Amino acid sequence: MDNLVKELRNIVSKKDVGDDYLLMNSKYAPLKISQENFHEIRNITSNSDSKIMFVDGGNSVLFESAEFCIGIIRVGSIIYTNNKRLSRNKEEFYIFIREDNGKFIVKTYPDKSFNNMIFNPDDELLKNGIEKCGVSRIVSIIRRFAELEYAYIHSKDVDFILLDGTMEARYPLEDKYLDKLLLTKKVCALSKTCTLVTKNGLSITKKLLDLGKTSSLNSWTYYPIVTNNNPKHLAELYFVKLNKKSDYVFRFEIQKEFEGDIQEIFSILYKNSNDPIFLGYPYGLIDIDQYVRVSDEETKMLQTKFSTKLGKEWNEFSKHLNSTNAHSILDNIRF
Repeated sequence: MDNLVKELRNIVSKKDVGDDYLLMNSKYAPLKISQENFHEIRNITSNSDSKIMFVDGGNSVLFESAEFCIGIIRVGSIIYTNNKRLSRNKEEFYIFIREDNGKFIVKTYPDKSFNNMIFNPDDELLKNGIEKCGVSRIVSIIRRFAELEYAYIHSKDVDFILLDGTMEARYPLEDKYLDKLLLTKKVCALSKTCTLVTKNGLSITKKLLDLGKTSSLNSWTYYPIVTNNNPKHLAELYFVKLNKKSDYVFRFEIQKEFEGDIQEIFSILYKNSNDPIFLGYPYGLIDIDQYVRVSDEETKMLQTKFSTKLGKEWNEFSKHLNSTNAHSILDNIRF
């Protein structure tokens, strides 16, 4: 442990020397990180009635075997205006994914636009290294599609749409839903985590947090940081610090054809990031996360309901689950 602590101290004491820039793949041209690219977030005090819609989703795998998966997906939105919750709505559906001739077939209950979608587990966009995609991974992918479709359907009565995550199409068929949503020209996204690093081997969020402290700005945006040439990622990339007392910097994206007032959306998020429960993080995203989350307790309750409805057939059905559930049994063993 002492040797490992030495490694940790080396990380803490690492010096940031020379020019630096964000490392991404070849579709993003890096720009030198500079003090000049910090911009103050102006507190727009006008009594604007602009509405921002926070969108997120939750899911849980109820039953899984090597050849099928059953889950529940819940998506919803919360609308804020003048930093007050105006409304909230959600919807949910069950999803059944089964293997058929080497492909994954999606069924939804009730019927959704994702019904009868087909995924190839050997698709390079789905594989985990050399291993083909597992059936349960499709649940979270369909949840992403459901979030994008939900945002589009409910976009008419709002001025801004904020997604939890990024705006890059990373999965097969995802661009179909993302491109449709981008037609609204009012989409942005904020990621609660960021694993990007700089050429000098520093976390980009820590790099900007430290550099931002040398300025006189309390809350800020950092832009530009790369030139985005990725055709599957039609967004401008920012980093934001939304509260002067916060030690968090978040990745933020705005679609390239955004037609709203960019300064207004930053001002709205600045005002929405003052709750001490997570200072510097938009409360609307906390609110919607809790609203659509599928808890462990709810998952267990739904599992019990399904087993009860199957009745005497449950014992035979449960044998299918033994191909994947040994790890969970070991986790629950206590001596």
